[in-house]
Amino acid sequence: MNSIHKAILKTLVYADIFNYPLTASEIHHWLICQNSAQPPALKNITSIIKNTPHIQTTSPYFYLKNHQKNISLRQQHHRFSQTKLKFARQATAYLKFIPTINLIAVTGALAMNNSHKNDDIDLMIITQSNKLWITRLLTIFLLEIFRLRRRPVTDTPGCNLIAPRGVKSFNNKICLNLFLDESSLKILPVNRNLFTAHEICQLKPIYNKQNTYQKFLNANSWTKKYLPHALKVPDTPGCHLLTPQGDQSWNPIELLAFKLQYAYMKSKITNETITPHSAFFHPRPTAKILLQQYQAKLKQFNLK
Repeated sequence: MNSIHKAILKTLVYADIFNYPLTASEIHHWLICQNSAQPPALKNITSIIKNTPHIQTTSPYFYLKNHQKNISLRQQHHRFSQTKLKFARQATAYLKFIPTINLIAVTGALAMNNSHKNDDIDLMIITQSNKLWITRLLTIFLLEIFRLRRRPVTDTPGCNLIAPRGVKSFNNKICLNLFLDESSLKILPVNRNLFTAHEICQLKPIYNKQNTYQKFLNANSWTKKYLPHALKVPDTPGCHLLTPQGDQSWNPIELLAFKLQYAYMKSKITNETITPHSAFFHPRPTAKILLQQYQAKLKQFNLK
């Protein structure tokens, strides 16, 4: 196999972890093409895929050999996702009245229309600089009023634990698992990997104020190292202007909100990352687990 065939196979191997067959245009969009390999043009991708080993097709989808069952799974998950997106938009209709929120975006499986029936709804929220923690309080308060917030099954600060299939208490509930403020849009180098790049590029913005979505994508252009075609940033005036990283000009209310919430969370933190300007509520090391699965699958095809 040449480098392009390997890139196509790697892309389908990664998608297979999520039981997600891809169309030709999706393979081109999500192509995992690192180092010096030149990504093929979209018009040429179908013929190249058909000449790549270990791949089968049932129009319009391509998938690893003997994994055609993933087509029905993708179609089923798409139907579940449409219902969940309605709940996400309903929650956003309330949350957008909080003036300190600049972006609300769907993340994870739902952003790819690949949710299971009983999955919750993961949202990322970006706030004004130095307004994250007061915003989080207001967000939780509103979602509790409208009974849209997912309640943790264990006493942890986040809500991204994997629920047993069939647990209906998580179904269509909002999980606030990622907060950033405008001073911390850039993902730190320690967290830059294929999984994170995919999560960033697949974000589905529902509410976007002051070009915050475009600013976030521009701040994370490093994703092109892993996914050269996936980062699509609209050429919007002002979207290259970023607030300085880690601005510490706090107001007393925000400082108090942070200290109170952190004091409550401190004894419960596992893998979560909590800072004054960001909150990653991921108690399960999802990136590590999935990248290990990806590497194991690559070995099955003698890929690195």
